[in-house]
Amino acid sequence: MIETILVPVDGSAPAQEAVKYTQTVFPDANITLLTVIDPADGFAGYSGDDDGSWEKQAKAEAESLLKDAQAEFMSPEKIRTSVVVGDPVETIIATVKNEDIDQVIMGSHGRDGIQRLLVGSVAEQVMRKAPAPVTITR
Repeated sequence: MIETILVPVDGSAPAQEAVKYTQTVFPDANITLLTVIDPADGFAGYSGDDDGSWEKQAKAEAESLLKDAQAEFMSPEKIRTSVVVGDPVETIIATVKNEDIDQVIMGSHGRDGIQRLLVGSVAEQVMRKAPAPVTITR
């Protein structure tokens, strides 16, 4: 039986679909919404507005994303949220292991061809490495 679910959230449309799917299919599960801030992406997106700290700005944006995602659920107060700075794949895998997650539900951007080869797919890597089943939504 699936009791604990991890849903990585990055603000993309595929991630929003994963949140909607989770809320619809597993309304009674213990759900953790996770946003991973990749330091390379966080620094590149820094606008210089937040007291000289790209990490502070990135965390504030991530918390806003998670708050919006949390509001999608029937009982938002039961949904746990987490923001972590690190490599997305490794952080998701570590969270699955450390929090005894039964299922990962995540969106996929659907990259293919040369773009997938160059950029890679976080969803694909998580699917291959996770010690729990992974459902990928589009």
